[in-house]
Amino acid sequence: MSHVTCIELIAFLDAYVDLELDAGTRATFDLHLLVCPSCRAYLASYRETIDLIRGVAEKEEELARDAPAELIDAVKHVKR
Repeated sequence: MSHVTCIELIAFLDAYVDLELDAGTRATFDLHLLVCPSCRAYLASYRETIDLIRGVAEKEEELARDAPAELIDAVKHVKR
């Protein structure tokens, strides 16, 4: 891959962030990011979203650990 478009970068952004691209493809993506401020901004917001979601998940786990057993049992028995 010698050139990547904005659309291609966005389509493979999860693989890029997770370091799943081969070295050559990653280098091509890095080059695109050097010259494209819009994709750099998109990547920054993508990473920020991931960080926010991880923070929420960690907080939920913390709350679940600290919840009284009676509350956990009550929630498990609520009909949806």
